[in-house]
Amino acid sequence: MTAGPYQTTLLLSTAILHIICGHTSVTINVAAFLHHQLPISKLNPTFRKPRQISHHCSCLNENRDTDDATSNDGFWRQPSSLLKSCLSSLPPKEILDQIRSQPYKGGFEPVSDFIQPQALKIIYGSIPKDLVGTLAVNGSGRIRIGSRMLGHWFDGDGYLTTLSFDGRKNQATVFGKYVRTARFVAQEMQEKRDAGFHSELHRSEEYKPPLAFSGAWTKAGRGRFYQNIVEIPQNPSNTAVMWLPSLTDSKTGHAPSKPRLFALCEGGHPIEVDPITLDVLHGEQPFESSPSSTNVYAVSSFFSAHYSADLKENIIYNHGYILNLFASPSINLMKLSPEGHLLQQKKCDMPYNTFVHDSTISKSFVVYIVCPYLIPTGLDLIPFVVGQQPLGGLMKWRGGHHSHDTDRHFSYLHIHDKKDLSLKHRIQIPHPMSVFHLVDAFEEEKDEMVYLKVRMAELASNNPPCNRPLLEEQFANQYAVPTGKRLHSTLNEYTFVIQNDDTGAGRFLACRNIYCNSGDSIPCDYPITNTVGGTVRVRYTWVNTIAARANGRPQSDWFDAVQKVDMENGGLSSLPVTFGEDVYCGPPLFIPKDKLHPHPHNNSRTQHFGEDEGYIVVVLYLSKEHRSDVAILDAQSMEIFCRMELGCHLTYSFHGEFLPGFVAIQ
Repeated sequence: MTAGPYQTTLLLSTAILHIICGHTSVTINVAAFLHHQLPISKLNPTFRKPRQISHHCSCLNENRDTDDATSNDGFWRQPSSLLKSCLSSLPPKEILDQIRSQPYKGGFEPVSDFIQPQALKIIYGSIPKDLVGTLAVNGSGRIRIGSRMLGHWFDGDGYLTTLSFDGRKNQATVFGKYVRTARFVAQEMQEKRDAGFHSELHRSEEYKPPLAFSGAWTKAGRGRFYQNIVEIPQNPSNTAVMWLPSLTDSKTGHAPSKPRLFALCEGGHPIEVDPITLDVLHGEQPFESSPSSTNVYAVSSFFSAHYSADLKENIIYNHGYILNLFASPSINLMKLSPEGHLLQQKKCDMPYNTFVHDSTISKSFVVYIVCPYLIPTGLDLIPFVVGQQPLGGLMKWRGGHHSHDTDRHFSYLHIHDKKDLSLKHRIQIPHPMSVFHLVDAFEEEKDEMVYLKVRMAELASNNPPCNRPLLEEQFANQYAVPTGKRLHSTLNEYTFVIQNDDTGAGRFLACRNIYCNSGDSIPCDYPITNTVGGTVRVRYTWVNTIAARANGRPQSDWFDAVQKVDMENGGLSSLPVTFGEDVYCGPPLFIPKDKLHPHPHNNSRTQHFGEDEGYIVVVLYLSKEHRSDVAILDAQSMEIFCRMELGCHLTYSFHGEFLPGFVAIQ
């Protein structure tokens, strides 16, 4: 049954009494307090209508005698029969038990397409008046289909979310949809054919469909070898986004009013989607040189999800994996125009066959870390070719942990010249390391030497010191990670010496933890800065982190806070900002003020505003209610400007990008 006038009045009265009596605990922000006293106002229309609305979760049964849960236990403590009426896909018992044990894991649950855009309800503060534009975010929208688990977090189907802000009207709108990749469409068609899209079987916990696709870590069909012989992994398009300006039509001479939006994944080519409807406009297509070029040519590799834009040069730099498992390992470096036209590319040798997840730029160089997580080649591919193992299942960590390991491969820093993209330096790093995300790189001249300082979020573990195999095991099943065992990264700075000649000489000099010099490994990830590649070194980065708990309570296993980090003096970093009990955080997304206020005669960004002037946007997961909020913070002070509620949940995303001025959903 739905809440009538009496129930609504009772809930509101209870909320007012809570506030008057001060029945709450002290938290770091008022928004969390206000939010947890108020009932949910709406549900995503993709979900079934609940029987009753509670201030803790979206559907609680009045009949509790079949379960020992109470309303204070939250959404996931409801009986399975009631959960089924609220969820588009009921988790199997094993996963449900894991979520009940560690509620943050509910944030990995599958999301649904929005039927239409939804207005975000402001529950605290207001949207800054100059915050006008659209934030697009990408991530794995589902890592299970029914009870069939996909093989890896990175194998989940891409799900795009747009958050449109109009501070002038104090309004915000959210919209979300799966990227209709070839693999997603094939799976959708198969499910309609086999079980019927709206059937009870499709929504039951026993539903375990065969897969119409294979992923890098996921086998097709029901996983049998004969269903996977020479089955090429398909692009999930789930990692990041790229905004590009509209192109002038060569026939009409007019440019469309809408910008272009691309979904990115390092295991494939970009996919263009409509920025308003999120419908796919073009399937996987490599970027090409300008149509006006004498010879039109295309990017000859995959296109990484982590590109760097040099705002001074007005050039986009990126890299891509070259798929040729029977040739010598190589990587492709490339330059693109601001419109996405390929300007230059160069193939360079690699020490072994591996993916490079992230790269960054300094004033003169493109740099990245090469980590020894090896992709199989040659005869090692036989189990993949004959359908016994997915390709990702054959990837091996060869970093070793001791100098006497016989099959040890070293980690390297690669340094490319930005002018011609040639590899200038390959510097061996003396210890094994695993890195997904770089912060920045900066050149420093001293005593006729050039020092290159590279900051990054590096995997931190104690025994062994770089346990990449355990990290991959955790990514393979996010639900099954034991309490207190989850691995995280920490912020480190590496210093390298570069000789001023063309011999390729260079050496590792030192490594320090950015938070402090004592070697503490404070967990964090998804570092974001104002800009990279300039002549002035950036001082601040914003990260996800895990807050210390009071009263001797153990720390969370998942990110429950965001933090501004002073990379020059870690001791001056802000306190972690939390958002309430059992509330977890997606990656922080930084929107600089100078991007919102371009020069009146030049659209390029100016130095009028400080490096840390701007806004941090973060998507929150409220595990007790299984839904999300959106928070906007002052990037300088880390005070909360605004908090908005959403009636459904959004999965933990990977990366996003903001486009000023364009409000996708009015």
